[in-house]
Amino acid sequence: MRQIIETLTQALPGLSPQMRRAAALVLDNPGAIAVNSMRAMASEASVSPPTMLRLAQRLGFGSYEDFRAVFKQSIAGSGYRTRAVDMRSTTEREGISGLVSSTAEAAARGIDRFHDPAFVRDVERVADLMLNAERTFLLAAGSCYGQIMTFHYVVRMALPTVELMPISSAILGENLAIVGSDDLVVGVSIFPYTCHVVDAVRLAAARGIPIAAVTDQRSSPLAQAAEASIVVSTRNAHYFPSTISVSAALEALSAVIAVKGAPASLETISAFEDTLILAKAYWTDRE
Repeated sequence: MRQIIETLTQALPGLSPQMRRAAALVLDNPGAIAVNSMRAMASEASVSPPTMLRLAQRLGFGSYEDFRAVFKQSIAGSGYRTRAVDMRSTTEREGISGLVSSTAEAAARGIDRFHDPAFVRDVERVADLMLNAERTFLLAAGSCYGQIMTFHYVVRMALPTVELMPISSAILGENLAIVGSDDLVVGVSIFPYTCHVVDAVRLAAARGIPIAAVTDQRSSPLAQAAEASIVVSTRNAHYFPSTISVSAALEALSAVIAVKGAPASLETISAFEDTLILAKAYWTDRE
């Protein structure tokens, strides 16, 4: 399924208007392909059923059902329990050492992508957006919330205009009501994407607020709404997608902001540290 998504994302600008609507629906909601008929998907995209068939054929499938089967298989095999069972079976063959090694190998592959000049440009682009924004509001939930909290703590030393926005469907409108077009919203989410974050990003985009994203696919709902995106790999042998690359990307982003924001960023980092020392924030062995 990932390959289909990547191919569609690249092909989207060159498609006819009808085909583009069909492709956009697949990109926005790939899970729906697995559970809905061709006719239902065509109706949702406001195109004719043959358009959905032509889209499948353009991607190399002989029929729409062959196309749909890929999504069915992906959804069926992506559940946490299914992956946990697979992980246990693999460990029975390869042992705990194999499990630990595969975790390290997956992390190394994800980090290795950071050497790609295109990835570096994406990080720098998001850093520039944050440095030029009046204020930056960070949005995350679920498995990415811990990473965004750490990022907020670190990056605000260099850029005090960064704020961590609480996510709640009950107060979503209230939170975004204070955000303006001179500000920036940075959404962080990986598959399965958290509804609160997707809803917040889409609402912000609808209000004309610039968006940046840290996510795992160019076709993710966050990337689709963003002016700039940092796309990381989350593939691993675990039952849950890896967040190692998310943490590393955010760490790299905070470093770029500190460097590009100098000399002002160096002054704020120094002031932050002096305040912590004055407040005796760090434990020392006084005996």
